[in-house]
Amino acid sequence: MSFAYMTSADFNQNPSKAKKAANERPLVITEHGEASYVLVRYSDFKDHWRKSKSLYDALNHSNSRFDDDFLADRTDFKRRHVQF
Repeated sequence: MSFAYMTSADFNQNPSKAKKAANERPLVITEHGEASYVLVRYSDFKDHWRKSKSLYDALNHSNSRFDDDFLADRTDFKRRHVQF
């Protein structure tokens, strides 16, 4: 995900420009060159940041790029010395 950046001084002078930028992608507001705040649309916030997911839900997502492409190598124990 890419971010847009704006200084806090620019944000204070032109908040409507900040809202327009946040419509496209999250807007990082910086103070003294360091990220301080992030402005996002409420719908994006609600859809992505407020939902808590279990690991199972995250990995079982229908659009996951990790669906059926993982094939583990078979393990061979013939050369291993096991002590009990």
